[in-house]
Amino acid sequence: MSRARSLWPVARAVLRSFACLAGFAGCLRSTEAQPSQLELTGDWIYSGVQAGAVRENLAGQLRITSVSGTSFQGRLDIVGTNEATGESRVMSGLVSGTGQSDIVDFDAHVETTARRHVGQVVADTITGTWVASSPGGAMSSGTFRAERASP
Repeated sequence: MSRARSLWPVARAVLRSFACLAGFAGCLRSTEAQPSQLELTGDWIYSGVQAGAVRENLAGQLRITSVSGTSFQGRLDIVGTNEATGESRVMSGLVSGTGQSDIVDFDAHVETTARRHVGQVVADTITGTWVASSPGGAMSSGTFRAERASP
């Protein structure tokens, strides 16, 4: 009986170790690509307005090329047309962001600083606002709409 009593502290220590390992195992995450919570992959027809001193109409394409879990990446190619002069400028760059539930938040690197977009997804349409600031402190902002292109 005394030998059983002397083994009891060892058995308790082993049981505690297994309990700790089981608790830590629940915290581990896979590094493999996860299925998307939002169906964003594909081509979107992008339109928008830049408000402020230089008002521009924006038109082009948002292409989401990869989605993993809540993260996505792609490209934005747009043309900005100055409302006052009719002059156009081409802007394009990479897009990276996240989507949770029905909200997307992404940066479009189409100028020297990224334009941060935040929008709501309803069916095959994303609507929202964007904002950017230059290193000199100048701000630009506007609204955008992206509609899923027909397959």
